[in-house]
Amino acid sequence: MSQNGTNRMSKGSSFQQRRTQSIDEYSLKMLNHEVFEENEQNSNKKNFDGSCETIDESNDNYEYNTLSRTNSRKPWNTRCRMFKRSRSGFAPSPHCNFGPKATLKKIQNNNQLIIIQDPSSQRLQWITPPTQILIIRKPGNSTVPEFRQLVLNLSERNLIVYIELSDQMFLPLDVADSGTKQLVEHCKVFDKENDIADIDLAICLGGDGTLLHASSLFQKSCPPILSFSLGSLGFLTPFDFKFHDKILNEVLSGNVAVLLRTRLSCVIEKDASDTNVVPSTADVTLRPNDKITLDNDHGKTYLTLNEVVIDRGPNSYLSNLDLYINDRFITKVQGDGLIVSTPTGSTAYGMAAGASMVHPNVPAMIVCPICPHSLSFRPIVVPAGIELDVRVSEDSRLTAWLSVDGRNRLELHQSDSVKITTSVYPMPCICRFDQLGDWFENLATILHWNLRKPQSSLDTDLDLQLDEETQTAKDDNKDLLFMSSKNSSLETEL
Repeated sequence: MSQNGTNRMSKGSSFQQRRTQSIDEYSLKMLNHEVFEENEQNSNKKNFDGSCETIDESNDNYEYNTLSRTNSRKPWNTRCRMFKRSRSGFAPSPHCNFGPKATLKKIQNNNQLIIIQDPSSQRLQWITPPTQILIIRKPGNSTVPEFRQLVLNLSERNLIVYIELSDQMFLPLDVADSGTKQLVEHCKVFDKENDIADIDLAICLGGDGTLLHASSLFQKSCPPILSFSLGSLGFLTPFDFKFHDKILNEVLSGNVAVLLRTRLSCVIEKDASDTNVVPSTADVTLRPNDKITLDNDHGKTYLTLNEVVIDRGPNSYLSNLDLYINDRFITKVQGDGLIVSTPTGSTAYGMAAGASMVHPNVPAMIVCPICPHSLSFRPIVVPAGIELDVRVSEDSRLTAWLSVDGRNRLELHQSDSVKITTSVYPMPCICRFDQLGDWFENLATILHWNLRKPQSSLDTDLDLQLDEETQTAKDDNKDLLFMSSKNSSLETEL
């Protein structure tokens, strides 16, 4: 085989292996303190003269000053070089002076001052060691072995384990083994009303739906979430359970990367003249604790991790919705419905409806119509702090239907509204690599984003062309030989 053919085969094989390579061992290393300490050492590396380097954030081209030690002979102001600003999840703080005479008006109210920690520096720190762990698993028998193994692991660590009532029958209760029985007896059934504030860490065994169920349990402050992928897709559950023991060691010791997933606050406001209408909730829940009570109480607030959907439901007519932003009318939605999603939900229903995929660190909300009866109604991304108000139009032919993270449905009548804004209670999810690496890795390996056979180089194209021309010439020679032999045989017969 020619060298070019070998190169082509190696390129093809590397392409096949590019996104199927296992990186679980590397994820454990990234979760380890050693790598984090190595990064700190690299970021604060010493110069040959024993001094440390710091970045002065004053411009996009930062002035990279060197702070010398007391025993350094050279003054610090003689060692200065230009350096690009450090990488950050957010943009740097902008300059407030514009030209010689313009500036921003000073803030008189401190409530208008927003201080946000750089997402790339957000790491988990325990104030006191965690002692109370909640296990949430996917319904069914597929996750029972992992559930039992995890219960024993946590019990052996002298941790208080909470489980849901439906999982009590799956406990590893072996009457013959007194040690196992004693460990399991420390498990408690999770009571959402009384135990919600006592949970230090929640561990999910399942897929993305299990994480959504965990979000529905914690409707205010949410503890850190450690998710093991035991479901169908697993875009939001990054960890492999076969490494659970080492991962638990790192998480319980702290200092692991945390991604704060934004949640939406959804307030349902019923029309005052519609108080006698009883909403119908026809959907069947998947698990006993899965039900979100969307009743007729005015002003109730619900937190959603993925999206809020207002659609036409079983009706055959178009949805007729009015969209307001900060009490200002924006547009009328005429179609199958409207999706208001978080950046986390942008890779779920919003992506299927044609919205852009947005990284979870971006402070935004995505407004996406569902099959709009308009060629120009495109999805938009709006700032996270605004308030969206979706109202069922008074002239709507029929009602609309609301769903929160796809769980249960509530019928909305004419003039009913749903107010949506960003919640102050995010969902802290423990990262496998870091806040950026997890997302892009899942885009490539799970959603197969931009998966395409790579374009070959010009040299390879020429080689392929020469090979094709050579093969064509060989085929032509074979045809000529065949025809000449056939003619000679006919002449012999004559």
